[in-house]
Formats: sequence, structure tokens, C-alpha cells
Amino acid sequence: MKYSPSESGHFDGQRGYGYVSIEKFIDAARSVNAGLTQPADYDKHGLPTIANTVLTTAILNAGRISLDEKRPVTIKHNDGQWVLE
Repeated sequence: MKYSPSESGHFDGQRGYGYVSIEKFIDAARSVNAGLTQPADYDKHGLPTIANTVLTTAILNAGRISLDEKRPVTIKHNDGQWVLE
């Protein structure tokens, strides 16, 4: 993200990661609300949807449990769901 202003003194961060992510989210929300696409359509585009980030969340949660409880935590995939043991 570019935090410094443009030569004219205006916001110049339109190409930054956070700005682009928010812009893509709003574009997707508008498309879903207009009935042009379904939320699941965005899973295959590498966007950070729930389907695309659930494993990362499980890994982070397993790490937190492991550190807090001082024990190993296993992550398994059962019937389409990630399970911590």
C-alpha cells in the first residue's frame, strides 16, 4: 500500500493490496446481489472466500490450541469438514 500522496497531493494507493481486495469484494458483492453470479463462483478464482481459507483458519486454530494446551493437535478431513483432534 502506498501511503504517500500523489504529485498533486491526493490519495495514491489504488493499486495496493488492501485497496484492490476491498474493490474486488465490492464488485463480487454487487454481482451476487444483482443475481449475475453465485458466491461459490468466486471459490475458483483464488479469492479469500470461506471455502478457500477454512484450512488456513484450522491450521492457525490448531497452532493456538497446541501452544495453549502444550500438546500436539491433529487436523483431519472428514466428510468435507476439517476436524481438530
